[in-house]
Amino acid sequence: MDYRRLTTLGDIDSVALAWRALEGRCGDRLTYFQSFGWCRSWVAAFANETAALDFRIETVWRGDDLIAVWPLMVHTVAGIRVLQNLGAPHSQYCNLLCDDALLVEAITGRLLSRIETDPSCDVAVFHPVPQRSKLAQLLGARPTISGYNGNSALLDLTGFADAESYRTQGGKLKKRNRNRRRNHLARLGELSFEVVWPSDPRFRSLVHQCAAMKRQWLNETGRTSSGFSTEGFEDFLSTLSGDRESFSGACLSVLRTGDTVVATELGFLRDGHYYAYMGSFEWKLRHLSPGKVQMEMTVCWLIENGATAYDLLGGEGEYKLSWSDRTIALHGYSLSFSWKGRLYANAWLPHLRPLVKRLYQSAPDGLRRVIAGMQSFGIVMIGV
Repeated sequence: MDYRRLTTLGDIDSVALAWRALEGRCGDRLTYFQSFGWCRSWVAAFANETAALDFRIETVWRGDDLIAVWPLMVHTVAGIRVLQNLGAPHSQYCNLLCDDALLVEAITGRLLSRIETDPSCDVAVFHPVPQRSKLAQLLGARPTISGYNGNSALLDLTGFADAESYRTQGGKLKKRNRNRRRNHLARLGELSFEVVWPSDPRFRSLVHQCAAMKRQWLNETGRTSSGFSTEGFEDFLSTLSGDRESFSGACLSVLRTGDTVVATELGFLRDGHYYAYMGSFEWKLRHLSPGKVQMEMTVCWLIENGATAYDLLGGEGEYKLSWSDRTIALHGYSLSFSWKGRLYANAWLPHLRPLVKRLYQSAPDGLRRVIAGMQSFGIVMIGV
């Protein structure tokens, strides 16, 4: 086995074919955020923007075959060097790619040992790690982040023979509510739904429109988002790759009334597993629930195209549970290498940051809106 660390965009480009080939041999569907397309686009967009960011992608080779990829980065926060998942907070799952045909424990164990013997950081923090993933197996005996727990909400699509079987499930009341929402929205103009792929020249502008509607929702509701605090976030999302023929990568659901876009959802596909990454809707039409209509149509489109799961990802929101029928537990782990790292892992993450978030959430709506507008003022630290 040959262990190499990729530290430049040129390094990443030089292994593009091998990386993509490894994706095809890795059966873990919760690895889109470790794919070449996501990681390459993220590094190109953000890695050179700040001196506080240093990415390092650990790889394992057997001859000319790439057999494992663990994308990581070091982010300096208040003088503390934190090793974490590449793309955080934008990457929603912390995981690694590994060839299913090989002995995972031996390969990944050596990767972890390399980090522990030469950390070049104060603390390593890995979250959210999906339960039963290869990374969860690797880190299972390491210290967990005190008080950290979470879940991703998923809807299993394999039980629906077609879109109509999904629309009719849940009883008469649920079906009537769905019809009522569509009918009320249709009064504004004829409803139309389409999925736009990155090859479409409209993709970039529609992604920017999706993000703009999401930003308005954040501002109106007094919420914060560590992802949206990053300048150029929309530009990055609009560079992601996706392909209609292979039914993979990025795609954008668009719901219109007449010629007006009223709801959108940016999602990612990997082996039939769909990640509902960013949904948004026209704020002034919130009483008509255009977002729910768009989600229903997206789920129906996925079923008709053979997708297996609609993944609403982690984070807060009761609505996610109402759209799902199962959950995946998410875990957090930390490894401290200095006194600053121990302070970060044992005080800030489990105690101080949750306290700051509770204080923010209990503040008056007006004050929360002011703070939410200051996306660059510590929001990365208190956001999810």
